[in-house]
Amino acid sequence: MDKKANIARFETVMSAVQRPGLDKLLDYIRKSDFYTAPASTKYHLCCEGGLLQHSLNVLDALRTLLIAKDEEGSEWFYIVAGHPVATIPDESVIIAALLHDICKTYFYTTSWRNAKNEKTGKWEKVPFYTVDDKMPLGHGPKSAMIIKQYMELTTEEMYAIWWHMGFTDSTNDGLIIGQAIKKFPFILALNTADMMASHFMEGDTDNLPAFAQAPAPESAGEYADNPATSDGPQFEDAPPLDAGA
Repeated sequence: MDKKANIARFETVMSAVQRPGLDKLLDYIRKSDFYTAPASTKYHLCCEGGLLQHSLNVLDALRTLLIAKDEEGSEWFYIVAGHPVATIPDESVIIAALLHDICKTYFYTTSWRNAKNEKTGKWEKVPFYTVDDKMPLGHGPKSAMIIKQYMELTTEEMYAIWWHMGFTDSTNDGLIIGQAIKKFPFILALNTADMMASHFMEGDTDNLPAFAQAPAPESAGEYADNPATSDGPQFEDAPPLDAGA
């Protein structure tokens, strides 16, 4: 994976969002470990930059799951059996896909364990990712709360991010999730794209070969030479939730 290109693409796509507070949200992201964190400890993209790659993968999966309403791609239809059940602005697609897992900032840490070197037969200390959640506030709800410290969400965006784990979220009542999906089908679209990315696009430490290449620049903005990647992220302690915009 090309981490520099991924950062540039993420920031270019996010720049299409015209909403007060976006600059403060991006500042939070740049100062956090969002660009370097893994997507998981062992299930998919367990590698540096995995969270960022996963977020971009969800965006690509979501846009291919939906049908563009016009040539400009300013809105998308969510189609079920030939009928639209939701019309979703592209801005909402970007926000929900790229930020659904912002809850994983300040979430992982590196530890060490002994492992046998297959070539030498000797035991060596090797690094591995483990969870050290510095902001233990759940998953989807935590993502929505972090975003709303800096930038407003539409009701549909908040529901989609809040419930993006769908029925796989064992901490929530399935009946409530089902009711939420009926009110806002975008939830199911985002959940499906999330599952498509983690199950079909991603391997342990990189995208699977069929998905190794990023989409052409014209499909998501000219991101190849974005100057936003000239400086690496600066890390700080997680801000308190009452920091606000």
